[in-house]
Amino acid sequence: RNFVEERLGSRYVESTRMDLGKSYEESSPATPVFFILFPGADPLEDTETLGKKLAFTIDSGRFHNIRLGQGQELVTKAALETAARHGLWVILQVSNIHLVAKWLGTLEKLLEQYSEESHPDFHVFISAETTPTPEEHIIPQGILENSIKITSEPPTGMLANLHAALYSFDQDTLELCTREGEFKSILFSLCCFHPCVAGRLKFGPQGWNGRYSFSARDLTICITVLCNYLETHMKVRHSDQVTTHQGHFNS
Repeated sequence: RNFVEERLGSRYVESTRMDLGKSYEESSPATPVFFILFPGADPLEDTETLGKKLAFTIDSGRFHNIRLGQGQELVTKAALETAARHGLWVILQVSNIHLVAKWLGTLEKLLEQYSEESHPDFHVFISAETTPTPEEHIIPQGILENSIKITSEPPTGMLANLHAALYSFDQDTLELCTREGEFKSILFSLCCFHPCVAGRLKFGPQGWNGRYSFSARDLTICITVLCNYLETHMKVRHSDQVTTHQGHFNS
């Protein structure tokens, strides 16, 4: 890290926020966007944010979100056929890839088929986690070769995590709650707390019931819950003292 920073500059060692918009401009119906996931990374929110800007949303029916697994083969085929005809977006989240290992060859043929003479707005996004060994890589070579590969690693370090957390909220989010003062201050506190719990991954499940990644989507849900609580409860208790002891926050 020090060598690269000295020879090439600090911008080559600092983590930057992924610009999905630039990757989307390079994609086409024939070139899906393939997210290679790491623990704590969740590209779905970035994809939904970009979709809202371009009028491709789940509520409008122009964005299909499919968690690919056992029994979802026919649903996926129907969604791809409809999207290719009418120019829609489809994101395939391949979380349990071993359950659809035999169907991946069919998926490769479908993507190749619908990439020809399809609607120009038709786009496919795929996300899959990395595998421990090369022998476990079962994604067809044709899908990988035709896709724009994006590696979305979670930021490392408190400062980078804090910036990533804050950057995930736009001005509309900050103005979401009518109680602006309390909302912004507690939102910032949550953005500080989230990297603390996310950074504990090296300790495994110690202190929790199980290993959990604490992704950016979890933070977004916390902010939504915060807004709901502030809107429904008129009185907010202000703590005069916050004591930090052994990683526990007590007020």
